[in-house]
Amino acid sequence: FRSESMAMLKCVCLALVCGFVDALVSPLQPPRQRRQLVAPLRAAEEVGSPSRRVAYGDVGKYVVATTFQYGVLSGLVSVLPSKTPSVLVGVLFVFLSLRSRIFSPLDNSRPNVEANEGAATPKEVSRPRWTPPGVAFPIIWSTISLLRGISAAVAVAAADSFAITRPLILHLAVGDTWNTITNVERRLGVSAIAVFAVWGSLLRTLLAFYDATPLAAYVLAPSLAWISIASVLTAHIWLLNGGPKERPPYPSPDDGQSAPLRLKYLLQLQPTTLGGAGKSATTK
Repeated sequence: FRSESMAMLKCVCLALVCGFVDALVSPLQPPRQRRQLVAPLRAAEEVGSPSRRVAYGDVGKYVVATTFQYGVLSGLVSVLPSKTPSVLVGVLFVFLSLRSRIFSPLDNSRPNVEANEGAATPKEVSRPRWTPPGVAFPIIWSTISLLRGISAAVAVAAADSFAITRPLILHLAVGDTWNTITNVERRLGVSAIAVFAVWGSLLRTLLAFYDATPLAAYVLAPSLAWISIASVLTAHIWLLNGGPKERPPYPSPDDGQSAPLRLKYLLQLQPTTLGGAGKSATTK
């Protein structure tokens, strides 16, 4: 069955790439703008553009925050006995899927759907017509969190070790850092690129779980399908809101949107109070 599963994963990868390319040539973009998207590096060479410099400090911040969170979570899980009942393992990873951000030193506030009038993004951010309504996202993520918990429980039982969950823990840490980039800093270009790290870490988790037991991978597979859709959606939103010319795919020291790295964000339980960004996504 492994060869068939790998073939399915290749199809998913191909579909993701095709969707991203389709977003790049979206008919919603003016012809002139589409030509510019084909060669984003040309726009990066514009003289005097303050957004062309890379904020290497922020790149380092993302790495440090992700590494710190991964280390803390891995350390906490490593002390658990391998014979922990599967029900408790499932509950633990459902909780981590919903609240892993309390171990991140970054502001990981989620979007306030009520303040956004039912949308998952602020009103001023343009979205493609096929974007799911804001109320759908909590339902989707709750379902995915449940599947993660079940999948982790099955994998731990099969491997008789919590070490099998390390790829999943890394995926959660990468996802929380991506959330800060997307919802707090609102760096749409960086988000469109970083989402592939989220997708790749989930694929790595799925393959690791498959080695332990195919059942765990099959339970987790819907998560990969959703992240694939979310990746295309993130890229489409980026292009609709200026694309690489106005919002570069890297953090800039002049965009005024950097969220600070602070220990006070540890154990942050408030899900929708955004406090780390300097400007909104539409601030030039």
